[in-house]
Amino acid sequence: MSEAQIVAEAGQQGAVTIATNMAGRGTDIKLGQGVKKRGGLAILGTERHESRRIDLQLRGRAGRQGDPGESQFYVSLEDDLMRLFGSDRVAKVMDRLGIEEGEVITHPWVNKSIERAQGKVEQNHFASRKRQLEYDDVLNAQRHVIYDRRLHALKGERLRGDILDMLNQYIDHVVEKHYGDGNIEELREELLRNLAFDFEVDRETFVRLGEDGLKDRIFDGAVAFYQRKREALSRPFFDGMRQIAESDQEKKPEKVFVDFSDGLRVLRATATVEEGMATRGQEINNALERAAMLAFIDQHWTEHLRDLDELKEGIGLRAFGQRDPLIEYKMEAFKLFAELMDKINHDVVSFVFKAGPLVDGQARRRPTAAPRPRMDAKRARTEHATAEPQYGVDAGANGSSADRDPTAKQAPVTVDKVGRNDPCPCGSGKKYKHCHGQ
Repeated sequence: MSEAQIVAEAGQQGAVTIATNMAGRGTDIKLGQGVKKRGGLAILGTERHESRRIDLQLRGRAGRQGDPGESQFYVSLEDDLMRLFGSDRVAKVMDRLGIEEGEVITHPWVNKSIERAQGKVEQNHFASRKRQLEYDDVLNAQRHVIYDRRLHALKGERLRGDILDMLNQYIDHVVEKHYGDGNIEELREELLRNLAFDFEVDRETFVRLGEDGLKDRIFDGAVAFYQRKREALSRPFFDGMRQIAESDQEKKPEKVFVDFSDGLRVLRATATVEEGMATRGQEINNALERAAMLAFIDQHWTEHLRDLDELKEGIGLRAFGQRDPLIEYKMEAFKLFAELMDKINHDVVSFVFKAGPLVDGQARRRPTAAPRPRMDAKRARTEHATAEPQYGVDAGANGSSADRDPTAKQAPVTVDKVGRNDPCPCGSGKKYKHCHGQ
């Protein structure tokens, strides 16, 4: 029988039910025939609890909905509550009064002593919960910032502004890192490595612009480069959407997906045909930005939560050094959050600037990260001869020789509401829920 059924039968005549203090919560105990005449349900408590709330809940079981009943609690001076709070004082009083061991004690002093002990425990619990709430407030404030940015990505609101803010913060960090030492080549190399953006500047202009002027010059150039990249990517995508819209198929696909890679990571951007036509192909860029924002926020936020848990576990030890653990936790959590935002900004900006569509089935051959040798300026100019890369769109497994030409306009891979148990469109042979639908 279930716990609720056992407790519900406690009101039957002659029934004796032994239960914990939390058993049968919310269960209606109905009195059996003739039980009301005998005084109703009797509750016997074997100890007083740390919280008066629990004692009152147990007393309330004896008089449900106007039924008669009574309750009686038995307390030992060796109970945890009495042993920790005032049992020695009560024991001395009992010895002076000559009360023998095992004799029942009923005196207002005992009740008052128990109430004081319960009050102290409740105060300690309240202080602990209040302290814990202050720790949670730190995480809650950070959560609001992250969730607002994530919500922008989900709804597509202010997403372009968030990307530009991330770019601005990243450029500020890079310039502050290299400007003081006058490392023009290292500054240029880092921009090329992380943004695929080749920024040329001579030393005279470098000095004349100053740190703030250099930041503005790099930001304007990076924005112009990114706009050219968006245009180069949107043209073949728009052509593909137009072919789908003008085709004679009875059931036209509603959505398309394109796998993007920056050489280290692969993300899938999903866009609707309708939005692709309405934005003249720019929807694929918006989809890429959404996918990058959501993926990197989720990844780094999960790691950040683990870091905060580890920080909270050991922060209490700083009290031995006469330092407030809460203040220390707030300071350390702020540092971790600043590092988190830098990681998100760097990864999102780097991916949307560098990523291009995968062709010739490259989605199934994800390259692994390898140590990259330092790149000199001559080699950098050779490998990145143009600031406007060409992009192709994955045409699937049946691509022709045009697939190997990144400038060729190809039809994107299309899907129409893939079911969770259907084969994944990427061709891995797995179910969609175990592959790209995870």
